[in-house]
Amino acid sequence: MAGSVLDRGPLRLGISSGALYPTPTEDVPAIASRLGFTDLEIMLQTAGEYDAEFITDLRSRCDGHGCDVHAVHVWNEFHPVINAYRRRAEEGRAMFSRAIAAAAMLDAKVVVWHGPKRPDGDTDEGRAAFLAAAVEFGRACASVGMSLAIENVSWCALPTTRAVSAFARQLEDADPDGAVGFVFDPFQAVEAKQNPFMMLAAMGTRVRDVHLSDHRENDPAKRHLPPGEGDLPWPALVRAIAHVYRGPMMLEGVVGPAIHRLNASRAILAPLVTAARVEFPDPCDATPPPGVREGITAFNRHEFYEAHETIEHEWHAEPGAIRRLYQGILQIGVGFLHAKRGNHAGALLLLEDGIEKTAGFVPRCLGIETGQLVIDAQRCLDTLRALGPARLDEFDFDAIPLIQFTPGSRADG
Repeated sequence: MAGSVLDRGPLRLGISSGALYPTPTEDVPAIASRLGFTDLEIMLQTAGEYDAEFITDLRSRCDGHGCDVHAVHVWNEFHPVINAYRRRAEEGRAMFSRAIAAAAMLDAKVVVWHGPKRPDGDTDEGRAAFLAAAVEFGRACASVGMSLAIENVSWCALPTTRAVSAFARQLEDADPDGAVGFVFDPFQAVEAKQNPFMMLAAMGTRVRDVHLSDHRENDPAKRHLPPGEGDLPWPALVRAIAHVYRGPMMLEGVVGPAIHRLNASRAILAPLVTAARVEFPDPCDATPPPGVREGITAFNRHEFYEAHETIEHEWHAEPGAIRRLYQGILQIGVGFLHAKRGNHAGALLLLEDGIEKTAGFVPRCLGIETGQLVIDAQRCLDTLRALGPARLDEFDFDAIPLIQFTPGSRADG
């Protein structure tokens, strides 16, 4: 689901085709497989690489070498979607549609975009146009099961922590379903003289992809170094990433034919990733914190206001992606509270949002039967929608589901 912020795969290392530049993109799956990498990010580096014929061949090569494409990275120069010359903007949008189609053919989960360059996005008009384009592209991605992810590139629209934070706040209203997210790149953060940990925090639970390359403070002209060849604090960075992200982190430092440099990076990062898996396992394998359990008990007694108050504390306290599940359960309860109070529109809105968020954690999570909750809550939502505001008093409140725990789980007891 495009709105989910939690990739159920473990934190792991993948490789960007950009790391092997100038190796032709179609040769990357064979090299990656030989090196033991199965997760790829494909950079589309020419207009011809957007063509369906090229993508079909690339998909066949990925399948043949056992590689999965996590992300497709568009070539920014092809997408001047904010431009005074209208035809350039129109063609840039059309080209972006081709990129989304290519990513769908590769069964990717994410389309990576830098956004407009800084001069184009530094005015109020430019920022508004950027947000509108991001939401438009995000919805197009979501329609084929993907997310749009915007990278914190030093020379583009979101170079600073303040810019990312402001954009994330705008997305809360403009993109409540989470179709638009971010790519975290610590190298780009440091190059823009930003604290990478603060940059990651500003992205919140919308991290969809991670790029890994290094920065050397005393030699900034050497850009995009493989991790371990610069000064970035990788043990702390991997721990911070593990708080909010599951899935492949893409090695992006450019090595060309010097493959041994990738192996050196992997030797440094792999133990850190393994440690992070132990310390930050799949949050769905944990048990719900006391406040969530207490809130679920209140929910099942139809004490929805009390459930909201209790679960909200846990939602504010949780830094990781699992907080979206807390919010989903909270919103489903508030939706039923609105229905009880006669607020038909509020009931529909909150139930829709809560079901969408909870659906990102099905069929079960924290020992909670989330799949059944989504099915039962959706049935109630359909009934409320059919009744309309005039007949809201006909709704059978006994039909409101109970939140159940999986028998035998650590939460069941």
